[in-house]
Amino acid sequence: MINLIFAITLAGSSGITAESQDLAIPTDFAALEMAKFRKRITYSERHERKAERLAKAAHCELPVVSNWVFAKIHAAILVSPEGEIVKIIPVDSGCPELEQYTVDHLARYASKIAPIPLDHKQTWYRTTMNFRWPE
Repeated sequence: MINLIFAITLAGSSGITAESQDLAIPTDFAALEMAKFRKRITYSERHERKAERLAKAAHCELPVVSNWVFAKIHAAILVSPEGEIVKIIPVDSGCPELEQYTVDHLARYASKIAPIPLDHKQTWYRTTMNFRWPE
């Protein structure tokens, strides 16, 4: 089982607030349904380069395969009945800088395109951001 770290609640310019029904934070990430975003999340080479700079500056120990560094940052997202992200909780990856970068990226580019829960209630989903760069 993958353990979730302490909740990060965003407010202010990101549009993500703590106004939720305080659903229990999930403890089994793998049991959550994978988020199927309504639109493609903006992601380009500059985002990957920034992730690389953050991880290198923090001296994160990440897996290397065939001279490529790979980082998978998982997160649980709480989605409102309208399909807006309410909370983002990264899974402990051993690289807090990339976890925060993932939270910030999702808050900026995915906050209003999350899946709309079928039961029209706040729902937890899982998502993953993948990063890679040459060693």
